Amino acid sequence: MPDDAPLWKDQQRHYTDPYRGRLPELERCMIRHRALQMILVLYHAEELKRSVVEAVETQARWKQIRDGAAEAAPAVSEGKKVKRAFDFLVQDGVLTPDERAEMVTLIGRRNSIAHHLDQVTADLSTDSWVRDHLAFMPDRQQYDYEALDRLQALRRLLEQRTIEKRYVGMINMRSLFFDATERALRDDLKRLDRRIRKLVRQRIGAIKAVNGELSLEGSELVGIFDPRWPDNRYHSGCLTPRGVEICYRLFDMGKSAMAVAHLMDLSLASARARERQWQGLGGGNRSRKNLQDIPAAKIRLRYEDMR
Repeated sequence: MPDDAPLWKDQQRHYTDPYRGRLPELERCMIRHRALQMILVLYHAEELKRSVVEAVETQARWKQIRDGAAEAAPAVSEGKKVKRAFDFLVQDGVLTPDERAEMVTLIGRRNSIAHHLDQVTADLSTDSWVRDHLAFMPDRQQYDYEALDRLQALRRLLEQRTIEKRYVGMINMRSLFFDATERALRDDLKRLDRRIRKLVRQRIGAIKAVNGELSLEGSELVGIFDPRWPDNRYHSGCLTPRGVEICYRLFDMGKSAMAVAHLMDLSLASARARERQWQGLGGGNRSRKNLQDIPAAKIRLRYEDMR
């Protein structure tokens, strides 16, 4: 290559998924944590909606009995029942308009989870295509870690306000039916929370370590010997002879398998397999090939390359 020829510069590095879509333990624990929380969100959102409707209907029936009225109220749809119940509670001073709005939003969170389950966990994917695509979905349904605590707080608020207003209450067994399940789920959530915190600390350390290995400044692996030079791999994704030697050179430099996976856009499994091959050849004491003497592999043009 002429001395004055510009060195090839790789395009700005994008996120590389060394796991090839298989989630590490941190993301797996976070998905389980969200799944358990979403079960509780579904339960408490439904219970909040029922409590709003029951508070108003029970009060209306009691007044009907007290006043000796025999006529039953006309049947209305479930959606209208909820709206009328909220309207009544606001007019009666049980709830403020802001509290009503927050309750409606949180009850709607149940539908968001049911209809957009794919979106509320998509940000935990390690797939590079998914992560890039999410940038074009600003209005997607995102997971709300505070929804469960707010739902429980609002249920307690509604109970307190109806007692203060001397509303007639209704006894039901639903909370007792779900009590054992909720206790088990909350115990699992606590264990997962401790595990996630530990894994996050480990991830931060691992990211710092890998970032410290990604620089190739001052090495010979520049220009046509850059790990991402197109001639280093066949269209199938397998490394060419020169790509294999460059991969070994990275291990010679003390790079970890994770750093090599990022530098050469390999899966972590492939990088570890190459590391084992490198160790089988003697590791840092192996017989090194001259990169200039390795002929470029013949890579046939594909139809899409000629468009």
